[in-house]
Amino acid sequence: MSAHVGFSVGHFGIQGDLEALSRKIASLVEMGSTICELNASNLDVVAACRLMPERLNLLKSALARHKTVFSLHAPIAINLMDELHIDLQLKAALVSLELASETEAKTVVFHPGRVHPGVWVDNSKALLHREVEHLITLAARAHELGVQIAYENLNPNRHNVAGTETSYALDLSALATQIERVNHPALGVCFDVSHAMQGATLQNYSLLEQLPEIAPHVRHIHYSDATGVPATIKWNNDGERLFFGVGDMHAAPGFGAIDFDAIAAELSVPTDTNIVIELKENHFAHSGLQTLRAAKEFAHNLGLNTELA
Repeated sequence: MSAHVGFSVGHFGIQGDLEALSRKIASLVEMGSTICELNASNLDVVAACRLMPERLNLLKSALARHKTVFSLHAPIAINLMDELHIDLQLKAALVSLELASETEAKTVVFHPGRVHPGVWVDNSKALLHREVEHLITLAARAHELGVQIAYENLNPNRHNVAGTETSYALDLSALATQIERVNHPALGVCFDVSHAMQGATLQNYSLLEQLPEIAPHVRHIHYSDATGVPATIKWNNDGERLFFGVGDMHAAPGFGAIDFDAIAAELSVPTDTNIVIELKENHFAHSGLQTLRAAKEFAHNLGLNTELA
């Protein structure tokens, strides 16, 4: 099997307009992208945790026009540690798997559980245990549907910086341990390079030293640059994040400080691992093509089975 390199279309401000989505995919394929990651929450295909048949058929028709593979990013709001709303959270996760199957997206990216720091201190073991139980349920369903779940290492977002939320998945080693507890072939890791840089900076651990722990579980990669500096200042838009060089910049290589060559030297992943670029639209306008080339170079250095273009 071959690996694919391409873009997330969830960063282009397309909300519910499937024709605009189709045009964007066409332009990415023409550029040389061989995978597009859809954002489940901006397709308007799911409502109240159920697929809308008419909208789904329109989406499938739009996607069928293009010679590319697809992955799917489930809603970030899905949180398997949200015990107050766990029934709703599980419904949202399950319909995300169904949407992936219907659109032939072989990988679905989910964000791991997160809670208030006070709740975590008092209940971390129980929370991790219950998340494992939920993940076993989801992985079994994913296996039935022929879909792979990719649990993504997280970044220190505004909630983390404000002290209102935390997650074990800021730490690569802890995420690897949780995946091992579930021990299901349909569950792996989405390794977000930018998130890893930020998490390592926040928690003061060596990113390169933790790569061997997470590597056996990586099935999908999110690619973008960042400095690793948490966004502890007030900011209003993505341009300001880039200007100051803080937070999840979703920037082109060279705009941050990630050593992609060093990471590639330490990260051993399956040769069919796909790489999805997460680039903000303003960055794409001036650096889209060079980022695609850099991501393909990164894939080559990882030893992935893809053509270098």
